[in-house]
Amino acid sequence: MANKELECPCCGGTLHFDSHSQDIVCPFCDSHFSVNDLKAYSDNLASDKEEDTAWDESKVQAYTDKEMKGMKIYSCESCGGEIIVDETSSSTCCPYCGNNILVSKQLSGDLKPNLVIPFKNDKDNVLGSLKSFFKKKPLLPGSFSKDNVVQEVKPLYVPFWLFDANVDGRVRFKGEKTRRWSDSNYDYKETKYYSLVRDGGIAFDHVPVDGSKKMEDKLMESIEPYDYSEAVEFNAGYLAGYAADRYDVSKDETFQRATTRFREGTIQAFRNDIHGYDNVSYADSSIQLSDTNAQYALYPVWILNTKWKEKNYRFAVNGQTGKVAGDLPISKAKVMLFWSIFFVLFVGLGAGIGAIIQDIIIGLIIGGVAGAIISSIILFGMSRKNKNVKFQYGAASYVRNGSYHIDLRKDIYLYSKVSKTARTSSSSSSSRR
Repeated sequence: MANKELECPCCGGTLHFDSHSQDIVCPFCDSHFSVNDLKAYSDNLASDKEEDTAWDESKVQAYTDKEMKGMKIYSCESCGGEIIVDETSSSTCCPYCGNNILVSKQLSGDLKPNLVIPFKNDKDNVLGSLKSFFKKKPLLPGSFSKDNVVQEVKPLYVPFWLFDANVDGRVRFKGEKTRRWSDSNYDYKETKYYSLVRDGGIAFDHVPVDGSKKMEDKLMESIEPYDYSEAVEFNAGYLAGYAADRYDVSKDETFQRATTRFREGTIQAFRNDIHGYDNVSYADSSIQLSDTNAQYALYPVWILNTKWKEKNYRFAVNGQTGKVAGDLPISKAKVMLFWSIFFVLFVGLGAGIGAIIQDIIIGLIIGGVAGAIISSIILFGMSRKNKNVKFQYGAASYVRNGSYHIDLRKDIYLYSKVSKTARTSSSSSSSRR
């Protein structure tokens, strides 16, 4: 039965020793390994630690009876959303679906936030940020930004679980170095393959994970980061004039997302330590978490809802920094206009090349093909500016100062492959010249 020491690092196939070459070979992908190189790789695998992503209990607390008397819950009969307000506040519509019928009920038995970041920007600032956000999108339909009126602008304290952890990890990458050369008959390409190991540690503080099922997780991560230094101990007075979403995603349910961000953040940090390779790709990792902690906090968010051409659009604005997130429509007319402009420019450039080589037809063909491809690539990049709602990769904004360190750097050579392609008569003659 195959074990890890007999598995091909390239394809996972079962290896065997070849008595003629004195190498260990893979019959599936035809890779050859020296005994010493494969032993170094196997020894490194054997030294991997067991994965450990267990969490300690968080320091959460409950509202006191006195605090509960000063607050109430509004429940939306349309979408089921619940928001917490102080007893002097009145709410007329749901921040999620816009329903005007909300039912009030007494707050009881809820966990009390450890922390809150107070709102720093008002409605006018938020609308100004949204207009600036629209101006930077060249493919946005003109009628959307000119005639569109935001129908709902609501400040809302959104519940987040904040996670801390020290991460000890080992990450393995695949590295490639490429060398090319030619002779009179062939072009050669040699690729050397490596197993790149980085072992070390990094710590993350206050990584937020959305604690509301009604709030889109990607939208909340798109308005990060928050500055935790401005967080203060929770006091019900901060709810005066504002509403707070009632958390309905438990700490246990958010562990997986927090752990994923810790892992991705560690991989990203360790990848930045690797240099000198033509291509580097992720292979696998093992992490161990320690000194973990989770807190419950309220973070400020402005929710803006609007409708255009019978479709609803929601934007979120970070109530601390003013960062805006939200997906926007794309104008098909502008796409065709920009594509046509870029295409004509490249066709004209091709005609110029045709005049130089004294073959206009070939020049136009080259310009047309290049114009179609490059125009499409440019427009794809422009269209991505209208789609900025996405999950955050890792947690680079929450790395604890001075915590990052690499304890082991090990670049293990595995094998190399050489390919050759016959040279055309024109390239051979060009090479001789």
